[in-house]
Amino acid sequence: MRKKRKRLNLRPVPCLALALIVNVALGFYFSGITSIVRVRTEGVETSDKGRVEGILAKLKGVPCSRIDSRIIESEIMVGSDVDSAEFTRNIFGNALLTVHYRKPAAKLDSFDNVLLSTNGVLYASAEVPEDLPTLQLPEGGPPTLIAMAGNWQPKDLATLAIYGQEHYPRTVVKIDVDARGVVCLNIGSGRVRLGSCDDLDVKLKTLESRLQRNPQELDQVQELNLTSPGAPSVVPKKVGKHREPVRVKDQ
Repeated sequence: MRKKRKRLNLRPVPCLALALIVNVALGFYFSGITSIVRVRTEGVETSDKGRVEGILAKLKGVPCSRIDSRIIESEIMVGSDVDSAEFTRNIFGNALLTVHYRKPAAKLDSFDNVLLSTNGVLYASAEVPEDLPTLQLPEGGPPTLIAMAGNWQPKDLATLAIYGQEHYPRTVVKIDVDARGVVCLNIGSGRVRLGSCDDLDVKLKTLESRLQRNPQELDQVQELNLTSPGAPSVVPKKVGKHREPVRVKDQ
């Protein structure tokens, strides 16, 4: 005897409920009702406003659920001076874009528009603030960074630039790094050899302590050497054309 097939009993109420949910979901996904109507921006700089508005204009008429925030944020961050971007939106047509820009600590000596940010990133900028400390790198900078390898300490150099900017705001401050990674801080006509950026805070505190005792010291010597902050030394200024500087240890 043939076995009787069990009859599939479809309950209409759950099926209708499922269909309703699917329709509502698809409606939200494709419907223009949830399209972005208003985008509020925070932190966008005047010089970058046109670029940002052009990116946001592409969202017009696009349903909320079809907008990928990560894509918008990535497009905003194409600007080299943008540090971070956050885009949020809701189904009621409102969105918020928050942009944070890099803060410059120094400008690269060989490039008019390349800056070093406060967190140690080199970037191109359309606007270069005046009176920034100058950073001089071997052979000009960026093309040689790979070769410099471990000698390149951008965060420490940014810290040094911030120090120069805060302590000597009305003085020309220049930081130079040679091919060996030796760092020198030039304050006006004075020169301080720091060596590496190791123990940078100790070296700068030693410098401050010495200048408190003798504010004119950097004008009186050719170079102050703080490579070993526990045993600083000076190179006297040359006397006459043919006299070589002699390194004299502090008493």
